[in-house]
Amino acid sequence: MPKPYEVTQPLSRRDALRADVMARIPRWYSPVGHLAFPSLVGIGAIVASIAMLRDVTPLQLLFVPFVLVLTNFNEWHIHRNILHRRSWPLEQLFWRHTPEHHVIFIRDDMAMRSAKEFHLVLIPSYGIIGIFVTTLPITAGLWLLSHNLAFLWVASTMGYVVAYEWLHLAYHLPASSRIGRSRLISWLRHHHAVHHTPELMQRWNLNVTVPLADWVLGTWYREPRSRPLPEHFATRG
Repeated sequence: MPKPYEVTQPLSRRDALRADVMARIPRWYSPVGHLAFPSLVGIGAIVASIAMLRDVTPLQLLFVPFVLVLTNFNEWHIHRNILHRRSWPLEQLFWRHTPEHHVIFIRDDMAMRSAKEFHLVLIPSYGIIGIFVTTLPITAGLWLLSHNLAFLWVASTMGYVVAYEWLHLAYHLPASSRIGRSRLISWLRHHHAVHHTPELMQRWNLNVTVPLADWVLGTWYREPRSRPLPEHFATRG
């Protein structure tokens, strides 16, 4: 018996969409550049922020895990309410993510077929700049309270963006690759792959990095690896 997503998203449809999206990628596109630019910007911001810290107290250092947890919940919110819901003025993010990324990469067919498909997995290379700019009001507010808190905020948020990109890319590498064979990546990839089941993607496993918000908010679909999806999955929760 075919699985539900093999009926709704047959390989022929996915291959046709993949070919269409790939044909629209500019000839000058560089997969290495797409990954390198946000990575270098993020790492550069982290290094610069740490270099400007002065007389950091243990209490100020506790701000880092607080920011990482806050950002994890924000990742969950963006994934659920922006990337999977069509809303103005962020419709382009929805179209890039749900009708393209989630149709091309299906739960049992997660691996990229070429490096050029970085374009289908990574956020736009300028995205990290956009995140830095949109969070500047928070940075400015923290600056008024403590320069150290502002620098720790920048280092933490930029580090989270870089980790998101690297982890998401790792999930879409072949499972047989050196990175794909890592026990941690394998576990996280399984969590993300369940989200790539069309019938589950709107509601379950919305964290891409660490499934903390999924656990707290009750959206972690814990499917045993050795068992198929139960027929009643759509009514869970």
